[in-house]
Amino acid sequence: MSPPVMKGVTDFLGKLREGVKPHNLPEDLKLLAGPWLSNEEAKVYFVFEIDDPTKTYEAFAERVAEGLFLRRKLTLVQNWAGARSFAAHLNGK
Repeated sequence: MSPPVMKGVTDFLGKLREGVKPHNLPEDLKLLAGPWLSNEEAKVYFVFEIDDPTKTYEAFAERVAEGLFLRRKLTLVQNWAGARSFAAHLNGK
């Protein structure tokens, strides 16, 4: 993990701990535990609670595109319309 990506990760998680969320995260998202950083691998663990995790698809995919996230345990089911909507969102940036 490069230093700029690591700084982005720590800034993002630090803001979540303070309750500051990016514009595309739902209001009901709560960080319950973590982050726990691994000293052996480029891994960060944390536990979120949310009523509808499909609302986080855009925010998660945006972080993947930025290099901050690589994967997560929860696999969301997203239809093609949602995927096209996210592609349009990225093209507008």
